[in-house]
This record gives sequence, C-alpha cells and structure tokens, in this order.
Amino acid sequence: MKRVLLLFAVLTITNILNKSVIAQTTPWPDWVFKHWVWEDASTQQSAMQLLDDYKVHNIPVGVINIDSRWDVGYGTFQVDTALFPNVQAMIDSIHARNIKVIFWTTSAIDTDVHELWHYADSMGYFMKTSAGSGSAIIHWWKGDGSMIDFFNPAAVTWWKALMDKVLDLGIDGWKCDGTDYSILLANATYSPGMGAAVTRLQYSHAYYHLFYDYTRQRLGNDRAIMSRPIDNYGYTFITDPNLVSFTPREIGFACWVGDQDGTFDGMKKALNNMYQSNANNYLAFGSDIGGYRTDNAYPVNGRSKELFVRWAQLGAFSPLMENGGGGEHRPWMFDQQTNDIYNKFARMHHAMVPYLMHQGDSLFAATQSLMQFFNSTDYSFMLGSDIFVVPMLNSSNSITIDFPAGDWTYLFNNAQVYSGSANSLNIPLSEFPVFIKSGSPLLATLDSVINSVTGVENINAQNNTVTLYPNPATEQVHISGLEFNAGEEYEFHLFDVLGRDLQKTYLNGEKANVSIAEFENGVYYYTIENSALSTPKKISGKVVIQK
Repeated sequence: MKRVLLLFAVLTITNILNKSVIAQTTPWPDWVFKHWVWEDASTQQSAMQLLDDYKVHNIPVGVINIDSRWDVGYGTFQVDTALFPNVQAMIDSIHARNIKVIFWTTSAIDTDVHELWHYADSMGYFMKTSAGSGSAIIHWWKGDGSMIDFFNPAAVTWWKALMDKVLDLGIDGWKCDGTDYSILLANATYSPGMGAAVTRLQYSHAYYHLFYDYTRQRLGNDRAIMSRPIDNYGYTFITDPNLVSFTPREIGFACWVGDQDGTFDGMKKALNNMYQSNANNYLAFGSDIGGYRTDNAYPVNGRSKELFVRWAQLGAFSPLMENGGGGEHRPWMFDQQTNDIYNKFARMHHAMVPYLMHQGDSLFAATQSLMQFFNSTDYSFMLGSDIFVVPMLNSSNSITIDFPAGDWTYLFNNAQVYSGSANSLNIPLSEFPVFIKSGSPLLATLDSVINSVTGVENINAQNNTVTLYPNPATEQVHISGLEFNAGEEYEFHLFDVLGRDLQKTYLNGEKANVSIAEFENGVYYYTIENSALSTPKKISGKVVIQK
C-alpha cells in the first residue's frame, strides 16, 4: 500500500522572517493580502494579548492595526505612554512574530491639544471656510478640531515632522480614517496654501497621498495605507464618485469600505460599497468582519454568531480580510464551532496570497478590481479569474445561484460540479458558496487547507511524530517519524501555485531526505497524507527556503 506525501508549494514575496527574499515586483507588498486584526480601543497589553490569543487558537495573523486612541491627543503623533509604556519594544516584538503593524490616524488636530492647535492656527496651516475667515473648527466623531491644509507646503513639511515621531518606530503603514469628508460637511474647502477653494475629492487625494508617499519615502516601498475606496455611508443610491470615493485608485491596495452595523443589512451595505468600489476600478478592498457597530439585539457579543461567521467567510474571500470594531470580534468568544470555522477560512485566505498577488498584478495593469461583481442583488462576484463566490445575505442556509459560463467545482465537496442558472443549494454554516473554475490548480491549494490538521502552522508546533527540519532550510530538508511497512513508500510531489509539478521523489526508510537546492527562496506549504489508515490523516505545515 502506498502512502502519499504531497507538498503544495506557494512562493511569496517575503519570507516569514520579515526579510525580503524576492524583489517586490508590484506596487503593493504581499502582506496587504494577509489576515488583519484590531481592537476598537487598545493598549500595549491588550494588543499583545490579542495576538497571543490568535496564536493560541492557531489562527494566522499578518497585520495588526493599533486603532484610536494611542496618542496623547488627536493630531499630536505622540504615543501615550500610559497606554503604551514601551511602544518600540511592542513593535519589535510584533515584527519578530512576522506580523506587520499599522497605526490609526486622521487629517485633524483637535482644539484641546492647545499648544499644537494654536501654533498651527497662527501659522495658517488649517483649512478655512473662506479667505477672510479664521481656521475652520469642525465637529467630528472624536471631538472638535481643524483640518490640515495639505496644499500648503509649509504645513506639509511641519506635518511630516510630526509623522516622523511614529515613522521612526518602524511601523508598516497607517489606517487613514475619513476626517477628510468633514471639510465638505463644514464647508471648510478654502485652502490658504492654494489661495482658493478645493473640492472635497482633491483634499481627500492630497491627504491619502501624503501618508502613502511620505511613509514609503521614509521606510521603503513595502509600506501601505488602509483607507476607504468607496463609502456611501449606507446611502446606496449615491453613486457619484465625486461624492463617495476617497482614496486615489493608484494607491488603493488595502481598502476597507467604512463602518457598518453588525447585522445582515449592514453586511449588504458593505457589499454595496464593495460593488461600487469595483465599478470604480479599485484593486483591493474588504470590510470589517461582523460590522464595526454593534447590534443591540445581541448585548453579549454585539452581533449574532451566524452573522459573524457568514461575514468572516466573506472576508476570507475578499482581498482584504480584516476583523475588528465595536463589541466582540474574537471568534473563540462565540463558541468552539465559530472558532474552528474562522480558523479554517483564515488559513485559506493566507493560502491564497500568491494567487491574489498574481491575479492582482495583471488586473491592476488593466485598471480592474480583484473582486468583480455580477450584480447588486445577490452580490455574486469573481475573485480573480478562478473563484466564484456568492455571499450568504441572511441567516438561512438556503440559496439559489446562477453560475457564470463553464463548470464550477464546489470547494467543500469536489464531487459537486455546477453550471447554469437557478441552482438551489443548502450551505451549512461551516461552508460557504465558493466555487473553483474547472481545471484550476487553486482547488488543490485550498483543498490542502480544508483537509489539513494544522494548516499553515509548522507541523512541529502540533506535537506530531512527523517532523521536517531544518526550517528554514537551504539545500535539503529531513523528514523523520514516517512509519514504513514492508513494500510501502511515500511519494513526494512539489507544485507551484500555477499547478506545475516541480518535483517527484519516492521516499522510504526511517528518515527521508529531500533536496530543495534547485528551488528559489520562499514559503512552501505542504500536507502529509497517510492513505494506509482506514481514516486517512492529513498533516500540513510550511517550510521556508532561505539561502
């Protein structure tokens, strides 16, 4: 009887040691397509605890957002040491876990930051309502403040010096929140620097470009910002991009579609923003899993289990998978089933990073989105060329699906292949309407996660008797703990993300050595399948090749 060892390989732009191993060839780094987490209000202790808890529950994390409020006053860029007593040590520790760190920010300085605000006011660094008015004071959701005039070179130079206090910590980017819209609501559209009024969209583009461009200038092109693409604030009938678009398309690589309620209606409003973001050709976007705002009908967690799971599944099959906001967003705090489902979908999302990078490269060049919607009724969409997704828009498990042309394999049961219209399906909570184009090698990649025991974590971490070492490796890897009966052997296959069979080796004996000398640096994911068992057991993990 033959046992089969399958190693499904996926090369990434950066390795897990947070060091570049392959030159970045896209305007965005690969980490924007990983799993993002955050809290609505955090401290150094709570942020580290959040990451510890995700690790304990074996859920991969690629990015953490340190959201409001982390500074001593809005617009100061001065870390509050009462909340973050050693922020540099925190960032270094997070980076050592191969996780990126971004900080929340806006375009405002609040009036209660007296010395800073009065200085900027005296220098003419704020937007006004007219040439003859004083600095416009605008009420926004964090208080009363004034908006920086990004068209005034002196104001920009001064603002950059404030930003430097955080950039010097080595962060990976910013979450730029939507204070830019306030200039329109308060009619504060006059720029002293320009000597003229500007449009709200001009102001937004100047704001986002400054944070994006200056951060990359200071720290390198592997930095990014998280910002809105399209956000109609729930007014779905408003589609004019002059009113509802925010980030310049050319830097929109990690966009989220704003704040929604933690309800199925909130999910549909998020999807409408995503639909409009696709119509305006933003490359990559997603939404707050479970919604940012809470649902009062669920006072414990702030949202129903069904809503959270269905939104998490949608998030996993969006370019940006990010989870945070008001109320409870930690999957293990719902129940074990929720945690298990979330675990698997987060690991599938990480397994798709090379696919999203590859697809995104060509789609960005063609000014198209990774998510391409068919309509704004059921919000079915393509994720790249090989994945068809139909969101679950209510708590029912029943859904009727119209398929695109061709044959589509159901991800969670490969024996089910669909085509045509009006297909009625029942989708249990543990699954999601995801279909893979017939013949796509991506099916094997995702199957390896669905059928795995340990997902993308190293097999050594799960106390398995089978171990692969060294890891990282250079010339060869050793696999120990394989049990052989007479006449049995393991068959080793190595595939790339496009499904090309790179290597085939037969293994036998108590220890198996596999040469990897010919392969490039990168992260490879693998599964070990023991088909000799009556109930085959699969183990998966990853090995880094670093020469």
